[in-house]
Amino acid sequence: MTTLGPGHYFGEIALLGDVPRTATVKAKMPVILYALEREDFLAAVTGHAPSARAADAVVGARLAALPREQGLVAG
Repeated sequence: MTTLGPGHYFGEIALLGDVPRTATVKAKMPVILYALEREDFLAAVTGHAPSARAADAVVGARLAALPREQGLVAG
């Protein structure tokens, strides 16, 4: 289990790859959550080469860290 704090994010793998979510998130206390539609997220990230490279690196690292029993393989 990973604990996220202010400024952290989740859900980018599903948005970038149009795949099922790889995580379940539960808040331990009240939070303010901002959500983006997939199309808006993709336009913001992939429309800028450095952002697209950074997103690819994050997705690769997060997929590599997933337990194998989730059935996902980083590649």
